[in-house]
Amino acid sequence: MFDHLSVGVRDLAAARAFYDAFFAPLGCANAWAAEQELAYGPGGESRLFWLYPVDGKQVAGLGTHIAFTAGSRSAVDEACAAAEAAGATVLRAAGRHPDIAPDYYGAVLLDPDGNKLEIVAGTMH
Repeated sequence: MFDHLSVGVRDLAAARAFYDAFFAPLGCANAWAAEQELAYGPGGESRLFWLYPVDGKQVAGLGTHIAFTAGSRSAVDEACAAAEAAGATVLRAAGRHPDIAPDYYGAVLLDPDGNKLEIVAGTMH
């Protein structure tokens, strides 16, 4: 459905440290690094999730959030813990949330720039 996603960050080097830690448990890694952009993808090969520096107070899109698939519940736990240790704000702790869906296991957090990220293992339907 989409080719890639891009989000803005205030500090590209700080964002790289955060996303390197966040993506590792999800099987993704940095696939491209340049002075003004970074890209991540499965196995560090595909360039699916891009980061670029922006100026201004409003970095994150209002109401926008991006959900990432985790291969297991433990990967959700590990990614959430790594993100929190790297400066994320946890909005919904990693765990079962049957109010969302019977098989849903996930977490929702804000990266240091306010981008809302969700990590999901199990189905939303």
